[in-house]
Amino acid sequence: MRLTEVDNRREQMKTLLEPHQRPIDRARRIYFDRPSYALDGKHDVEFKIKSAISEFFGLAFRSVVFTGSAQLGFSPHKDTAFIPGQSDLDVACIDSNLFQKYWEYVLTETYAFSNLNKFIDQNHAEKLKDQILRRGMIFVRYLPKGILRRETMQFLDGLSVQHRTLFKSVTVAFYVNEYSFCWKQNTAIDQITGGQHAK
Repeated sequence: MRLTEVDNRREQMKTLLEPHQRPIDRARRIYFDRPSYALDGKHDVEFKIKSAISEFFGLAFRSVVFTGSAQLGFSPHKDTAFIPGQSDLDVACIDSNLFQKYWEYVLTETYAFSNLNKFIDQNHAEKLKDQILRRGMIFVRYLPKGILRRETMQFLDGLSVQHRTLFKSVTVAFYVNEYSFCWKQNTAIDQITGGQHAK
């Protein structure tokens, strides 16, 4: 039986990951060490996107990392291939100061989660709390309404429009440090390898 594109990419990832057992090494291997699948041969575009994100959020260029199907070539969770113009570009911003800035914004706007009226969807409050607690992560779309969320979403919407032929939209998550990023990505890695390193 002929392997599909997703099967081929999955096998390539398994081969890359085989020598590595520690979750942090596995994540580093395919997210930091490998080029983006979606922008293969489009290095100028990758540089432009990462530069724009780095400048807007005021963080180091190397703190901007692509994830999801745009990086891997397929979605381990959905088992679907990356499709230009239809798949999202998921971006991680790994910086403790940036994470702290948005965490303080969340605390201020929600009175430390005692007032959930500013969340667009009430489920977003629980998802955000869970991600902060278990992952050291803040997903922009789950932020409560306020000036900082509005400015951030406007920037991401503009970036999405600029690159609409490549990506349906550009999404961003903030991570408190590299370890929390790597730990989170091992959920996807375990989907690839069939392991159980991360929960």
